[in-house]
Amino acid sequence: MLTLNLISSGQKKEIKLRHIYSFIKTVNLTLIIIIIAIAIVLLVARVILQSKFNEIVSQTTLVTKSNQGYNNNVREINNKLNFIVKIQNEFIPWSNLIKDLAEMTPPDINFYYIKLDSAAQTIKIKGKAKLRSSLLDFKGKMENADYFRDIEFPIKNILEKENIDFEINAKLNLSSL
Repeated sequence: MLTLNLISSGQKKEIKLRHIYSFIKTVNLTLIIIIIAIAIVLLVARVILQSKFNEIVSQTTLVTKSNQGYNNNVREINNKLNFIVKIQNEFIPWSNLIKDLAEMTPPDINFYYIKLDSAAQTIKIKGKAKLRSSLLDFKGKMENADYFRDIEFPIKNILEKENIDFEINAKLNLSSL
């Protein structure tokens, strides 16, 4: 059997180039289709990831907002507790002093003015005593008490014998309360 090739060598080259061109064209088309498919998959993945991201951000924002409320409540409670602790630390049991003052006061002495000053740690007492001896007895009891020091007892308090309007100033020893 005899093979006859009547095609010239230029045409053979052209046919070979057409086959190569056709093959390259098919490969390029296949690559373009694959790239388009990958691009579509990546685009869909991006949309899904963006929606999940937005969902997570909104949930995180809700959690943060609800926690912000709790944080504010805790901060407010802590401030109130600190205020209460401050009040308790600055508390002075005046009732003990007033009770002891009432117990050491003779029955014929009446007070009409008592001023307790915690900042200056002083007490000022004004009153009326029926007898000088009762007033001197009261002054002696004040001097013996741990609460009072530097008692100012003006001389005018003892110039009269009866119905004496008196005034007593003293420093307080708050640590002994």
